[in-house]
Amino acid sequence: METKFTNEQDGTAVAGKAGSFRFRTPAGITDFQDDAAKQAAMDALWSANLDEFTQQGMLSNPWNATNTPPTTNYYDPVQDNPKSNTYNVKWSAFPGRLAFNFPNAQQSQLNEMADTGNMPALINNNPCGTPTATIPYFPYGPRGWQDEYCEWAVTRNANNQITRIDFTCENPEYWNSLWLIDPAKVVSLYQSILNKPQITLADLSLQGAVNPATGGPVYNPLNKWNSGPVSTDALGGAIHLTSTPNTLQTEIGLATAATVQRNNPSGTTGNTQWPSRLYNNLLCDAQYGQKNRNSDPTIGGTVNNLVNGMLTGGKPQVATLADPPGLYIQMPNFNNYTTPDGTDASAFWNIVRGSEKLNDQYGNPMPGNFILHAVFEVPADKNYTVSDIKISNQNIQWGSQIAATFQMQIVASAYESTTQPAGYDAVGSPDTANTFAQPLQLFYEDYFTAMYNTKVPNPVNNPISLLSNSTFIPPVIFNSATGVEMVLICDTCTAKPGDALTYPSVSFDDPNISAVVNSVQTGINYAVPGNSMPGSYTALFISVNVGVNALAGAHGVFITNTGQAKSTAMPAMFTVAPTTVQANVGWQNTGVMVTPGTQVAIIYTGGLWTANPGTNNGQLYGPEGGPQFIAAKPGYTMPGQNEGALIGKVGDTLFLVGISAKVPTNVSGELQLCINDDLNGMYGAGLTDNKGSIKVKITVDNLS
Repeated sequence: METKFTNEQDGTAVAGKAGSFRFRTPAGITDFQDDAAKQAAMDALWSANLDEFTQQGMLSNPWNATNTPPTTNYYDPVQDNPKSNTYNVKWSAFPGRLAFNFPNAQQSQLNEMADTGNMPALINNNPCGTPTATIPYFPYGPRGWQDEYCEWAVTRNANNQITRIDFTCENPEYWNSLWLIDPAKVVSLYQSILNKPQITLADLSLQGAVNPATGGPVYNPLNKWNSGPVSTDALGGAIHLTSTPNTLQTEIGLATAATVQRNNPSGTTGNTQWPSRLYNNLLCDAQYGQKNRNSDPTIGGTVNNLVNGMLTGGKPQVATLADPPGLYIQMPNFNNYTTPDGTDASAFWNIVRGSEKLNDQYGNPMPGNFILHAVFEVPADKNYTVSDIKISNQNIQWGSQIAATFQMQIVASAYESTTQPAGYDAVGSPDTANTFAQPLQLFYEDYFTAMYNTKVPNPVNNPISLLSNSTFIPPVIFNSATGVEMVLICDTCTAKPGDALTYPSVSFDDPNISAVVNSVQTGINYAVPGNSMPGSYTALFISVNVGVNALAGAHGVFITNTGQAKSTAMPAMFTVAPTTVQANVGWQNTGVMVTPGTQVAIIYTGGLWTANPGTNNGQLYGPEGGPQFIAAKPGYTMPGQNEGALIGKVGDTLFLVGISAKVPTNVSGELQLCINDDLNGMYGAGLTDNKGSIKVKITVDNLS
């Protein structure tokens, strides 16, 4: 384990105005190099996600904990981006908790555990307090024990020799975001990164759920090609992190929490400095991360001491994660590697994603390496395998032997503060009167059901819900959507199933948005992303209505227990967006329920698309369809109307929308929209070659 600090080189002044900064993607990666529009959409979505994660982290916990003030020594560069210096923090990629929990194990046994997850015994259930039981080794999941923000999958030949190892530290939030922009791109990246052209869209999709905002499939983060420590032609691989605490949002939450200074020891005042030997104690007092990992105590303790000035000559700092925020693999130390033919082993280390070096947004070199995915593989023409290579005179039998030769890093940015931050005692629990309902996550109901009802096996035979691998990326709800069925997860709720008098109220930071609690289910057991252990929570099944005048963007959610005053909203739990219709997706739900006695109007507000890139000289057009009228054929969305026009449907009733239209008043059901094209591919590519999208405004008026 090593902690290293490198000051950023002096360069262009970086004082920024609020709103002028945008987070870059991890390692500045560009996955849509051939599509500027999609890359711009990805960049905007990613920066918004990180801004929202930062807001949530900086709020801390005002609901059910004491000594958790909003952070004052962490900053969001989207709001303010002053000139700063960079400081990188490094730790070993080898799972540190293995040696702590099994102190008598030999290194060869630890190596095997780190690769397989097969543990020799149970472990204590409470690392920070008095254990009350022994339980299976956690975190749970098919690679849960690889909890240092680096995971790997090993490929072996018929002789059980290692032929390839994939190492990844890519965060799941990025891949979920990428899927929202273009699932086909995710499929092609899986195929190329893992060298498995057999991977399909269906392989990566969550069965039983559709994304209402896109009309397309939902991403399964633990699909068969990103699950477990073994990779074969039939399944397995390592694309992004899967252990429940291995998320970027966790890192942001850990970093924000670590900036709050803690009295050392708790109950005293005057000392908020924690030497490295006490980093685990600080972690337990502050209740962030998992004790005895290489990563969390080091990250938290280092950020804490950076803020209080212990690392900067007594000058307190205001800190953040340096742009681009991420978790990064470092180059291995190949000094102790020996190959059969004397080839330098570094020749077999291939950086598949990310880069060895990276400049900041102002052109200055950043410290360390910015590797997201690396493959260690011996070319076939060498006539030997990875297993024939030795490290410190030991043949490579496990991927963990290589993991032990490299480190991970995050990079912080900080600038000098004008005030010394106050010290707080250890985090505690408030009394009942000061304990409020805490909003945790918001899901579309079919997504929640599909994820929660899928139990994921693991080597310690303690399956947990796939919901543990969800993310805090807020779901999108369209303007004018009515009766949207969703599930809101909360902690310290007092609601009782079946007793409506105990149901809490759910409200929002915009009066144009409302919700009704329909039912309650307690005992929802899963690991809220970022947590190493599952917990038990309450699910509120709600119907959400979004008025046409609701402000676009991220919104916060309040949950108010019966008999209590309104507490604090969890920011950025969902996003309101203009109703968007994709050209390459079939019938898409709008969330607008049409009933007799209401007048629903649809008005085009922007965007372009095409139903056939081969027509109109490849130029996109609006919802009226192509400029040269082409009557749609049988099998199209609405035969006889112009190809490429916007078509509406309620129940079995079809109607032309074009630039604007009113929905027939004698129908009932959800309003759906679609481009006029070959829906089922009767004549060729169908919708798959379509491009673009359009936006519409939908208004609902009561005629009675």
